[in-house]
Amino acid sequence: MNTYAEISLSAIKHNIVEVRKLLAAGTRFMAVVKANAYGHGVVAVSRAAVEAGAESLAVANLKEALEIREAGVVCPILILTESPTSVMDEIVQYDLRQTVYSFSEARTLSEEARKRQKTARVHVKVDTGMGRVGVPPSEAVAFVTKIASLPGIEVEGIFTHFAMAEDPNDNYTAQQFQKFKQIISRIRNAPVRHAANSAAVLYHPDTHLDMVRVGLMIYGLYPVGTSRRLINLKPALSFKSRVTYLKRIPLGTPLSYGCTYTAASDSTVATIPVGYADGFNRRLSNRGQVIIRGKRYPVVGRVTMDLTLVNVGDDRVEVGDEVMLIGEQNGQAISVDEVAGLEDTISYEVICGIGKRVPRIYT
Repeated sequence: MNTYAEISLSAIKHNIVEVRKLLAAGTRFMAVVKANAYGHGVVAVSRAAVEAGAESLAVANLKEALEIREAGVVCPILILTESPTSVMDEIVQYDLRQTVYSFSEARTLSEEARKRQKTARVHVKVDTGMGRVGVPPSEAVAFVTKIASLPGIEVEGIFTHFAMAEDPNDNYTAQQFQKFKQIISRIRNAPVRHAANSAAVLYHPDTHLDMVRVGLMIYGLYPVGTSRRLINLKPALSFKSRVTYLKRIPLGTPLSYGCTYTAASDSTVATIPVGYADGFNRRLSNRGQVIIRGKRYPVVGRVTMDLTLVNVGDDRVEVGDEVMLIGEQNGQAISVDEVAGLEDTISYEVICGIGKRVPRIYT
């Protein structure tokens, strides 16, 4: 294969161990593996996370949860948003934890649990300031009490989500957490309480509570700020390709769609079989760089759907040479954060954007 993502499962396990060092004894670890484990491959990463000591997993929807279950992973899996009432039978059948914030959802789940003579475990989401989904704080205690009385329902957890935890100096996270604490202090037999994401694990240790939900740091990536000083993470993903074609072009030759690049001198141009359909973003046109034989070379012309051009000047490069798009080669490195900066986005989007047609190879 010419273009692929190489995933280090040992790095993922290392990162979980490192995060655990920041937690108090007894604090549970929920590994967030939604979006195909942030582009790393949900089944392999889920298995590695459980082997490294994660007590539970979190996904975005039923499809993701079933992919993990059908691979034989039996630990608790929390679906982070409500599911359509039409799939409640599968939620109960596969013993999945369901987030709820509307009574109709909980009632349908209760009915399905009773039908199957099983218990459906739910986590109540409270919107303390993210503004997307969740029970309003003023209604949260009554909501928990109401759904806890439904037959076949166990309120296993209650949680909220921070909007600005990446800023260690902002007061908004403290305001959200204060609202959440007021709610959980009023609930008898309080269920598992969780609020902290990766950034809050680092910057707001008072928010760790009974469990933390860690996504980004599992994959060796840091929240913004000074987090590199706080924890030693290893990037788990390398994005690689190979030179498949070389051609010599004279001064003045235009390249790729729109002719946005013109050769400033006689040069050798390498064709790389990766494009925006693979997750090598079009914004890297005439801006990005790659590493070949331990040296950086510029992307020239527009990145196309399947192919990208690189100017290697007069250097010795051969067809078949490895091309590092993200990762380290012979002492040179291109980080996810560097690529995100060039694309004017965040690291999450870069790794989640690596396309499905790109094979994942595990080491």
